[in-house]
Amino acid sequence: MNIFGGSKEHFGLDIGANHVRIVSLSASSNKYTLEAYGQAPVPPGITQSDSKLDLQKLARIITELAKHAGINTKNVVSAIPGTSVFNATVKLPPMSQAELEKAIKYQAEQNIPLKIEEVKYDYQIISEDSTTKELTVMIIAATKNKVQQMLELLSYANLNVLALETSTVAMARSLAIPTVPLAMILDIGSTTTEIAVIENGKLIQTRSFPLAGFGMTRAISQNLGLDMNQAEQFKQRFGLSQDKLEGQVFKVVEPILKNILDEATRSAKFYQEQFGKSIERIILTGGSSRLPQITEFIKTYTKMEVSYGNPWSNVSYRSADSDKLNEIALEFATAVGLAMRG
Repeated sequence: MNIFGGSKEHFGLDIGANHVRIVSLSASSNKYTLEAYGQAPVPPGITQSDSKLDLQKLARIITELAKHAGINTKNVVSAIPGTSVFNATVKLPPMSQAELEKAIKYQAEQNIPLKIEEVKYDYQIISEDSTTKELTVMIIAATKNKVQQMLELLSYANLNVLALETSTVAMARSLAIPTVPLAMILDIGSTTTEIAVIENGKLIQTRSFPLAGFGMTRAISQNLGLDMNQAEQFKQRFGLSQDKLEGQVFKVVEPILKNILDEATRSAKFYQEQFGKSIERIILTGGSSRLPQITEFIKTYTKMEVSYGNPWSNVSYRSADSDKLNEIALEFATAVGLAMRG
């Protein structure tokens, strides 16, 4: 599923709230080999800015990162963040391709909370009922302004844009586990949490909301009287441990994490109501998911199995890079998935 574009040799570019990350892979017979990767911090707020000066500054960071990482191609596949994307899953009767295109436009008009002329939309057929031939279709739309802004940014970086995807589509590609046909990806980032239900490696349902790691850090800062740097250190060190620092960090973080997990539980329930299947596994990713005892807490609260996602699991790389890649795995799911795009 892409907003536009074809496919050929390229690198994946993930533009996050605090970092930009790039990955280049070579592919042969559905096997991937890591060619290059890297990440660079970005000034606070710059990736959310509409200023041309900020776009140009961000473009220079991307250019320098690609050069430093040894990326040779100018072809790029990048992602539009989930907070800038609208989606809906609809069921349609069997119909011709021409009828389907008209039906998708109508459903987009009914389900996307913006005027259709203000968005660029795409769709993916999720499944077809073997008996009734009824189609289940996911529609994803992004504002034309956001798409144009992304294109402008990548133009400043002198890159040739092959496609724009959504971050959840990319994560579904890199984190899908063949032995787990149905799972929920829970990506707890810095400013945003994204939820993606994947079935047999295909994205079925997605949503995002602005509650994530930064909110936890800010709450710790306010409640414990710490500056933001200290609060971040306390969050990473003590996390959800109840027997360290008298459980003070746990008491602050717990209600925020519960709110995130309540959203995940609602998404799982909605999926079960739509498709009659129960989600029993959470694949955890995102930089803010690296908190002490978080997997145990999530498992107890949601009654689901929990494991960390590893986007490098289907990628070959030098053994000398193993420790470093494992250390950064939780932040690279989107970039790897973009690089994997065929």
